[in-house]
This record gives sequence, structure tokens and C-alpha cells, in this order.
Amino acid sequence: MINAIIFSKDRAAQLRLLIYSIQKNAPHVFNLNVIYTSSNEEFNKGYEKVKEEFSSVCNFVEQTDNFKGDVLNLLDSDSELSCFFTDDDIIYKSFDVESVKNSINADEDVFCFSLRLGKNTNFCYAMNTPNVFRDYTESEGVLSWDWSVHYLDFGYPLSVDGHIFKTKDILKLTKKVGFTNPNTFEAALQIFESFPKNKMASFPESVLVNTPNNIVNTSFANRNGLTHGADVRELNKNYLNGSIIDLESMDFYNIVGCHQEIEFKYK
Repeated sequence: MINAIIFSKDRAAQLRLLIYSIQKNAPHVFNLNVIYTSSNEEFNKGYEKVKEEFSSVCNFVEQTDNFKGDVLNLLDSDSELSCFFTDDDIIYKSFDVESVKNSINADEDVFCFSLRLGKNTNFCYAMNTPNVFRDYTESEGVLSWDWSVHYLDFGYPLSVDGHIFKTKDILKLTKKVGFTNPNTFEAALQIFESFPKNKMASFPESVLVNTPNNIVNTSFANRNGLTHGADVRELNKNYLNGSIIDLESMDFYNIVGCHQEIEFKYK
């Protein structure tokens, strides 16, 4: 199984949606670990509810003051592959995990396999501009390209949103940088932009999308909530009152970016 670490803050309702989407579309693929933190007791109640439902399939760890230590403790060196998710990710379609493993193992130049990229992800939400994707190869249902000559999403291997790495590679890099939360972790990793493995791989169509309907970090003012804003307090209140975000009612018909706001619907 692929060792996975999910980062979550104040978004128990969205964390539940992510875990459910993994159970539905990628069962028995990931060994799931959740590092969570809450800014008040109401948000903590949300996490207690998620833990009640998914404690049999997830390892929940409350974030400490030593966030880097929390991450390193869960980066299992015995696992061949590792990845990270944030709680606003959704795996929206099933995929062949053997293709992921084969791609990473067959070519020593492949640094990571991206679940969030594909030929469909032609728009970079974060920079509000089109992605340029060129000079890729396609073989046995997998794309590969030289990320070092790309920009924006296709030139960004060190993401914590659904990129799968060899554990020995990402563990080595993680040990070398300082960070205090998921955002500063991803930012710190960018010093390795000249990492010698110059390829990325993905499926022809993305299988994961990040939904920036809101923001909880205070480190970076990322674009969010422009078309389908969803207040985290309201989401948490609804969840505690028995309403869950309904994956089956969400519209994944036209995913054009690895970040894309999608309207939440409830049941």
C-alpha cells in the first residue's frame, strides 16, 4: 500500500469527504494517516465525529508543536511509496494503482506520479492563467514529461496534493528543510527545484482535484472561494448537525485544473 499523510485543519466535513472518496474510488490503495488540528472546541468536535466513523481505516494523530516531527514520524521508511493529501482534495474517479507503481519503478528519472494532473488540466487556478503542457510521451496509459522545462502546475513536482513519491526520496528532502505547517512544508520543499530526477508522470486524465472553496492557512493568501465559497464554520456546524457533503451529487464532469472550485451539496 502507498503510505499517505493527510493534513487537516478546521475542516472535518471536507476531511470526511476526502476519506469517503478514497474509500469509494481507491479502496485498499493507501495506508491512511491524518494529522489534524482545530482552532476551537467546535472544530474539535467535528474531528471526533470523523474519528468515530473512520478510525478503523485511518490513523488519526493530533498535530503537536513539532509539526515536522509529526510528519517524519508518519513517513514510514518501510513503505516503498508515499504521498500527501490536504483535506480539500477529492479523488473523483478510480484508477489503476499498478500503473502508478510501474511508472515510478520502471524509470529512475521519474520523481513523482501526479494524481491531480492530466491533459485535461489546462488551467492553473492558483495563477489564474492557462497551463502549457508540451513534449510529453504517452505509453501504456501513462503520460510522462520533463518538469524542469515546464512552468506552473506541470513544472511543480513537490506538491502535497496527491503527488506520489518514492519514500526514500521524499523522506530525504523532508529531513533537510524546516517547516511548521503544511503550507510552509510545501514552500520549503521548493528549494529542491534542481532535484536530479527531471520527470513527472500522470494518467491521461486527472483522478484527483483540490477544491479551494475556502482557506484555513494564515501563511499564504491563496485564491479561494471565488465561485463556490463555503465557510468552514458553517460546514462544521452542518456536519455536527448530521449533514454530510454528498460526493455523488457533486459535478466532476468538466475538471480543467488541479485546483477547481466545485459546489458542495449535502445529504
